[in-house]
Amino acid sequence: MKKKEPTNVARLQNDYTKAKTLQAHREQKIRRKRRVRATIILLVGSIVIIFLSLKIYTNVQSISKMEIEKQEAEVTLKDTKQEQEQLQIQIKRLEDENYVAKLARSQYYLSKENEIIFSLPEDNAAKVIEKTKDKEKKIQEDR
Repeated sequence: MKKKEPTNVARLQNDYTKAKTLQAHREQKIRRKRRVRATIILLVGSIVIIFLSLKIYTNVQSISKMEIEKQEAEVTLKDTKQEQEQLQIQIKRLEDENYVAKLARSQYYLSKENEIIFSLPEDNAAKVIEKTKDKEKKIQEDR
């Protein structure tokens, strides 16, 4: 803001007043340049801080997603290992001829020579229950 000079006051036009006026203008320019520099530095610094903050935020989000995926993968691995153990047990059972023969007789109504098989209603009910359990497992796995 410029000061309004009174109209009835005359300015001295000598070397001293000119030097002081010139010095005041120079100091004002220097202060203005410093303010502009400080503003530019603050703006650039703010932009850098905002950029780095956004980068950190996206990295934290991706890390949390990866941790969730890791937990899901660990659960899947655990389930797969359990299934593998069950399959290994089933393989060992199927290597036993007595078990295979018993399985064939119970599920497929195969018989030995001169052996008669009687189908009871409870046997069919057990198969129906077993089939429905298998279907339920498949539906749950598909989800």
